[in-house]
Amino acid sequence: MSSSTEYRELEESLRPTANTKLFYSISTVIDTSEFREIVAHRLSAAVKIPTVVGDGMGHVEEDPQWEVFYEFSEFLRNTFPTIYKHLDYTIINEHGHIFTWEGSDPSLKPLLMMAHSDVVPVSVSSTDTWTYAPFSGHYDGKYIWGRGSEDDKSNLVTILSTIELLLNGSFNPSRTIIVAIGFDEEGGAEKSFGAQCIAEVLLQRYGKDGIELIFDEGVAGLETKSGVEFAFPATSEKGYMDVTVRINTPGGHSQDPPKHTGIGYLAQAIQIIEENPLPPVVSVDNLAFAYLQKAALHCNEPADVFRCDIEHKTSTGELMYMTEPSEIRTTTAVTVVHGGDKVNSLPESAYALVNHRIAPHDSVQVVKDHYLSILMPWAKKHKLSVYAFGKNLSQSCDVHAALVLTSDYDLDPSPITDSNDQRFKLLADTIRGVFGDNVVVTPTLLLGNTDTRYYWDLSNQIYRMSPWRANHDPRGTRMHTVDERMPIAGLMEMVRFYHTFILNVDEYRS
Repeated sequence: MSSSTEYRELEESLRPTANTKLFYSISTVIDTSEFREIVAHRLSAAVKIPTVVGDGMGHVEEDPQWEVFYEFSEFLRNTFPTIYKHLDYTIINEHGHIFTWEGSDPSLKPLLMMAHSDVVPVSVSSTDTWTYAPFSGHYDGKYIWGRGSEDDKSNLVTILSTIELLLNGSFNPSRTIIVAIGFDEEGGAEKSFGAQCIAEVLLQRYGKDGIELIFDEGVAGLETKSGVEFAFPATSEKGYMDVTVRINTPGGHSQDPPKHTGIGYLAQAIQIIEENPLPPVVSVDNLAFAYLQKAALHCNEPADVFRCDIEHKTSTGELMYMTEPSEIRTTTAVTVVHGGDKVNSLPESAYALVNHRIAPHDSVQVVKDHYLSILMPWAKKHKLSVYAFGKNLSQSCDVHAALVLTSDYDLDPSPITDSNDQRFKLLADTIRGVFGDNVVVTPTLLLGNTDTRYYWDLSNQIYRMSPWRANHDPRGTRMHTVDERMPIAGLMEMVRFYHTFILNVDEYRS
């Protein structure tokens, strides 16, 4: 970039031009109090159905925990009859849904929008601390309360409500529009019966890179920083890995203990792991750096010296303090510890579970190698046998005491969508067209994982964002915790966004 002025000239607002009359007629409907109440009560009804998924659930046709999803499917059919009447419908593993609105021009790659119907459980111990019952779907005129109101039934309801509006407005898309609804994004079985199987069907149907762009949930996408409103569509998401650190030792009576029990060894290993995290990285290719560049152009902060550093891509090490640590490093969190069964018995096995969210500059293999680099010297010092990630790395060590490392759910970081692509500009200009000309759009990294992890082969343009302003709720986002709720103002922004986005993408030509 040669100057901030030159850069700002590239920032535009985009509204449909070929469907202007339709756009404004539907916008008028969206702005009515009647439609606002319809959408609010749709979300309320969706929240009332407790589509909870836990970990380790069985097959959808065998485990009764899935049965509540039949009720949710019935809700969809009763709430959006026009969609079922006019769109092609494919059901996946009983509870997954693919709605396909065929476009008139088969040469245009489809638009794919995603959501999921499942929600995380509500802790029994927290039920009494909710303002309203977790699955009440209470609507007080300002918020819709309950588990799933934000994550992710808000996106689901607003996408389908927008499609219904367009159908009722006699819209005839040139580009095929696909809505894919999964049902196990939050957990479920070890193998995904929802998004993974949906992705396989779409890959067979459209082929590799057969989708123009994919839009899925993310964090509340708009936030004000230093007096400037930013929008944060995620163009990548972190990888994932659970590592089990296990110490096996001889059992016995506690009256004659060794110097270190298995729990003692495990405590040392945990300390080493926590004190030696993978290093942070801020580089010119880092998404955190992309935000700093935009901040340098648009905000009164940071100070001029750092503005100069950012604009000239220098002193990146000095810029680390300006970013959130989780944005620039692979995170390490010891989340579960277990060992011992009786106070006077030596434990034969003790283990800890360590969760990692893997930064784009790292990988599953990098994390595994890191474990070996920090734990092997310690294991050698204590003469522990080592079995790490399927390999026996023991030398002349004590066969009666062993360090065992295993991993589950290994997922490398996603590919990074190119924000220099015209389709990112299409998205950014659409965001400004909906939320205002002064919104600064910057790509970001999603710290968690979405169903898009199964869709990488379908498109190299994948965006993750829930399109509403986070400041509509002074408490901030409450998803996955007590008093989850969705502001009706944010819900209507989502409808306005999807309405504009669908029409803009339909008019887009590469």
